[in-house]
Amino acid sequence: MSAQLNAAIAAGNVAEAATLAFAQAGLGVLPITELIGIAGLLTARGKPEQAVALYQLWIRHADTPLMHAAWYNLAVLQMQGGDERGAENAYRRALEIQPRFTEAYLGLGALMERRRSPEEALDTWHEALDLLDPNAANAGKLQIQLFNNIGRVADGLQRRHEAEEALTHSLQLDPRQPLVAAHWLRLRQQQCAWPVLAPLPGLDEEQLLATASAPATLSASDDPAVQLAAARRHVATHVARGAAPLADAAGYTHRKLRIGYLSPDSFAHTAELYALHDRSLVEVYGFCWDEEDNSALRLRIVQGLDHHLRIAGSTDLQAAQLIRAHEIDILVDLHGLHAGGRPGILALRPAPMQIAWPGYPGTTALDGVDHVLADAYALPQELAPYFSEQPLYLPDTFQIVDRQRKPGRRPARARARAACGLPDQGFVFCCFSDGHKLAPPQFASWMRILQRVPDSVLWLAADSEQVRDNLRVAALRHGVSSDRLRFAEPQPQLDLRRCQVADLFLDTLPFNAADQACDALQAGLPLLTRSGRGYASRTSGSLLHAAGLPELVTHSRQEYEDAAVRLACAPAQLTALRRRLSNQRKTAALFDTPRFVRHLEQAYLRVARGTLERNSNSNGASDGAADRSRHHDTSLPLASILIAAHDDADGDGTSLERTLHSALAQSWGHTEIVICDSSGGDALRARIAPLLKRHPQLRYSRAPGLSPAACLDHCLALSLGEYIAVAPHGDALHPEKLARMMHFYINFPNVGLVGSWRRPPDGNEQPLFGADTVVDGAALGSLLLSSDPAATATLCEPGTLLLRRSILGAGFGRYLGRHYPSLPGIAIALSALASGSGVYLAEPLSERHAHSAPAAAQSELGALARALDGLHLLYAAHAQHAFLTDADAFKQILASRLAALGALLTSRHAALAPGAGPHLDALHDVLRQGYQLLLST
Repeated sequence: MSAQLNAAIAAGNVAEAATLAFAQAGLGVLPITELIGIAGLLTARGKPEQAVALYQLWIRHADTPLMHAAWYNLAVLQMQGGDERGAENAYRRALEIQPRFTEAYLGLGALMERRRSPEEALDTWHEALDLLDPNAANAGKLQIQLFNNIGRVADGLQRRHEAEEALTHSLQLDPRQPLVAAHWLRLRQQQCAWPVLAPLPGLDEEQLLATASAPATLSASDDPAVQLAAARRHVATHVARGAAPLADAAGYTHRKLRIGYLSPDSFAHTAELYALHDRSLVEVYGFCWDEEDNSALRLRIVQGLDHHLRIAGSTDLQAAQLIRAHEIDILVDLHGLHAGGRPGILALRPAPMQIAWPGYPGTTALDGVDHVLADAYALPQELAPYFSEQPLYLPDTFQIVDRQRKPGRRPARARARAACGLPDQGFVFCCFSDGHKLAPPQFASWMRILQRVPDSVLWLAADSEQVRDNLRVAALRHGVSSDRLRFAEPQPQLDLRRCQVADLFLDTLPFNAADQACDALQAGLPLLTRSGRGYASRTSGSLLHAAGLPELVTHSRQEYEDAAVRLACAPAQLTALRRRLSNQRKTAALFDTPRFVRHLEQAYLRVARGTLERNSNSNGASDGAADRSRHHDTSLPLASILIAAHDDADGDGTSLERTLHSALAQSWGHTEIVICDSSGGDALRARIAPLLKRHPQLRYSRAPGLSPAACLDHCLALSLGEYIAVAPHGDALHPEKLARMMHFYINFPNVGLVGSWRRPPDGNEQPLFGADTVVDGAALGSLLLSSDPAATATLCEPGTLLLRRSILGAGFGRYLGRHYPSLPGIAIALSALASGSGVYLAEPLSERHAHSAPAAAQSELGALARALDGLHLLYAAHAQHAFLTDADAFKQILASRLAALGALLTSRHAALAPGAGPHLDALHDVLRQGYQLLLST
């Protein structure tokens, strides 16, 4: 009979082979090898129920020392068929026969996990490890499986230390497990187990970083190139590619735009968006794969959607086919590459236009995602090459605030502090970011801040005692008592009332606080951030610019720490910030959610494909349509005109209106105009409101109380242009100003700086040169460094220049990364002239208004600050060998500057003494460096 069975198997005659196998099994004579072969053949031919029946028959009649293997195979088949009770019985019978049968423990644990009994699963796998013979042939492989399973399930139970230990053992057995290494790194980040990149046998720091998941990389590196590489690695590992797009790229024909939102978490952070959509324009779909929690927030979100479709039990293909069946015009993914995301749906291209909304603040690296929602600050043009998606810019911020989440009245200080375990007295810094966003350099900054602010505490969120212990130890290593760290209990959603108890929120780098930062501002808590290079490190800066508090954005470690200490030691200044933040809730772009939604819908219309897009471009044109076409020739580089508006002598906004009209009259075909209003009232906004409504290239931001320099930097942060022009409040620009100046940049690539004459209202002054002049960049830079700054101020005024955006960096007045607040024009010019020649146009391309802000009277301290900045500029240029390359000429100028500084100090010491304290260290450093250079050979 065995010969007949083998012949039937060889001939592929499954029916005959099965008949013979059942007959032999009933007689107890079917060898186990044939049993396994026939059962496998039946399963492969789509008859798993017959395979189960064959095993059951065989087990009843067989007598063999390999019976445990048959029970195990039966359990596997029953698991695949959904018979969990039968599978559990089979696994346990296998273990009764062979108590050290590790494979059965693995299967039984998997069954417990599937039944949502993770504790039982862990107990099962730990028991297997205790019984496993380490000398068995395949012991290492089985141990790795067990450790990896324990790591995964323990992490799901928030038992991260246990998970980390398990994965450590796994990697010690085999370091060539990149996905396990990525999980291990993430666990260490979440526990603040520093250094996160602790080398393991066979894995050094560089190799570990190369395995990091895309989300982990956002916390580990501020390098956008590293973040892009991690995203590409994630997609290559986890996302199937090469499938034909489900949607037709040409789009559909719909009366209203069908917007689909894709998210696992009921879209909580965008809760207010859905109900605010214009139903005459869009139809809103939600595709969600989270669990139903019956919460009030969930009900509110669902009620805001026109269609709520659950895809929790669907495969990526099934979900994508459902989206395609609904003919979604634009699919917006809210989760990106975060854990639990479903990028495989996007890879199948179920919609003709797909957009990433960065709840994940980095590139998805998915070919199927066309755009990423962004704003000019969070994703400046120089960052765009590190995104696979094209930026789709919103005018204010890409982040939305749920106005229905309100903090209520601020609680009584003493009672609220006591309830939160905080001291009665002393300054309370806080950061409620998750542990994975905390990084050792950032923590070190916080410890230095605590050391400089006596009796202050740092209030942190920590989701386990392990995290608390790790942070306490880290504080002690920095010489800070662990008592100065206080910990808040973890909450599913940040309690806005908790934010009201703290004094200042300290942001994280390289991964900003994101939702927690937004919540802090919404609760009225000032937020201090430090912006970096990557998108994830710039989101809080975006929030602060949109909230009208750009002075809380810093760009270096020292600036961040000094600002934190200054605010902690100046309660009146902090109170004023709180008051401004409270007042800004009524006017700032961040808190104007209906305005955000209108801008978002306009962005959708700009990129929509199909008939709706064409109709929206041809019908119902706005009053500004002609103006839009005149200023929207995208074949030309975009030039941004910045207007820092302030309280003026007119008092009614007429001088601002004059400047605005002259900016709108520019003949250059691709412009935007960014206005930052730092005035104390609403008169300016009211005056220009008709222009804002009529001209789509105008963008307005309200930031009362900003200094002129901060106001100009705020404009820059909100701008998108490749080229930057400044229109001082009250100036009138010649209609050809931009076109005349752009001519030199476009046609002469070696030009680094273009300036023009800014004619005074009285006409008494003359242009610097009598005719248009081209000057070698190195020669002009050397002239600026060697001349009295007062003599060159006219040439370097921002209102006279057209600048490449790339040379400005984080703001005006920077040269080689350092800020020169006393000599901003010269610093700008040197940055520009390092890359090419200077062009000066003698034609009056702008005219100063009679009431333009006059130059402030220069005090002795102002003169000291200018002298120090002048010497630092001289040192920096010399170190770069960019200007004043002749050593003798450099030393002659240096000696003259040092002598002038000495004369200022000796002649005006009495006037300087009261305010010189903050300058003493800088004065010491600049003199020491100067004399070292002067006396060097």
